[in-house]
Amino acid sequence: MAVKLKDIASETGVSISTVSRILNKDATRKAGDKTAAKVIDAAQRMGFFSEGKNVRLSSSGISISKTYSIGCILTSAHETFVSPFFSAMLAAIENQLAKYQETFQYNLFVTSINAPGFSRFLTTDTLDCAIMLGRTSSDNINLLRNNIPNLVYAGANRISDDIDEVICDGYAGILAAMEYLVSLGHKKIGFLGPTRQEHNIGNEYRYSGYMEGLKRAGLSVNESWIKDTVLTTAGAYDAAMEMIREKNLPTALFCGNDTVALGAMKAFADCNISVPGDISIMGFDNIDMANYVKPALTTIAIPTKELGRLAVKILLDGVETGRKYPLRVNLPFHIVERESCRSIL
Repeated sequence: MAVKLKDIASETGVSISTVSRILNKDATRKAGDKTAAKVIDAAQRMGFFSEGKNVRLSSSGISISKTYSIGCILTSAHETFVSPFFSAMLAAIENQLAKYQETFQYNLFVTSINAPGFSRFLTTDTLDCAIMLGRTSSDNINLLRNNIPNLVYAGANRISDDIDEVICDGYAGILAAMEYLVSLGHKKIGFLGPTRQEHNIGNEYRYSGYMEGLKRAGLSVNESWIKDTVLTTAGAYDAAMEMIREKNLPTALFCGNDTVALGAMKAFADCNISVPGDISIMGFDNIDMANYVKPALTTIAIPTKELGRLAVKILLDGVETGRKYPLRVNLPFHIVERESCRSIL
């Protein structure tokens, strides 16, 4: 078993960072001669140098002589990195990785599971680790799990019991949104987003959260108020227009994300239907644009940047420790009240 800096630190009773400076001959903060001698002696006895004299380790235990291949893979079938939610998370991932540039070298591969040649890339170019973004099928999850040794999922829905996850519980977020709309007096609440009826998505809990929210409030299900759509503005616009043509609108509409909410708001505006005068609309994600449309969008805020930042930390922890058990970090959400919902009490 490879000797890590933390092993030497435990043996000598000094900090990991001190061990790193001594073994890497870092003169910026020179350790005392006795401490240096103790660390070098322990490293020799424990076989650190014999394992590879040219290998240098960071204080985290990750080799800085190796260049790591890190993937950032969008697994959603209908969304791209251009979407506000994923672009914000990708920026957070890149910013967090940049903080390690002086610690170890890496190549970041940003791609989509739907990109031409992805399967060939996955089997011919070895990734040391990867971060998954987006809702997807169990087949895609297994494909990545079988080809990438260290895998982390970051997003708003649970994905697997045996993969590291950094999530903000979408199911709980939807329940909170439904409770909020009910508290405003709404009993006719519709849903716009994926319902699993037409899309092969394994980790999508928003629709089930909507249905549970109706049940908890003692409200009936009206199929004409539920429109299955992918999470795009164009898909949402078309779905909302279909709802409008049926002339049986609910008093409130929960949308699978803010992008869907914006598409629906455009449809209602085009048909001279007032938001929130005629229908209240609530989103999910709290993308930047949600605060700049008119009316400003009430939504569930997801800590997108924190999801990306912590995904990197969990990913590198898996690389460093080689642990065999999964970690799950669940970040909090909160409701952002703006102008698109009104009380009808």
